Amino acid sequence: MEEELDFDILESKVLEILEKYQHTEYEMRSLIEETTRLKNKLRESQAHNIHLTEEVNRLKVANAMNGNQEYKRMMKLKMTKLINEVDTCIAQIKTNR
Repeated sequence: MEEELDFDILESKVLEILEKYQHTEYEMRSLIEETTRLKNKLRESQAHNIHLTEEVNRLKVANAMNGNQEYKRMMKLKMTKLINEVDTCIAQIKTNR
C-alpha cells in the first residue's frame, strides 16, 4: 500500500515536471519566433534607413545645385575633403614607388 502511495506521488511529480517542461518549451518557441520577427523588422528598418539617407543626400546635392547657399558651402567643404583625400592617396602612391 505504501509503495503504491509513493508511486502515485512520484507519478504526479513527474507529470507536474513534464507539464512545466512543455510550458517552458512553448515559451521558448514563442521567443524564438518573436526574435526572428524582430530581426526581420530590424533588417527592413535598416534598409529603409539607408534608402532615406541616400534620398536626403540626393536632395542636399539638388539643393546645392539650385543655389541654396548653406548647401553650397557644405558641398564645397565635402569636395575639399575629397580632394585632400585624393591628394594624400597620390602622395602615398608616389612614395611607394
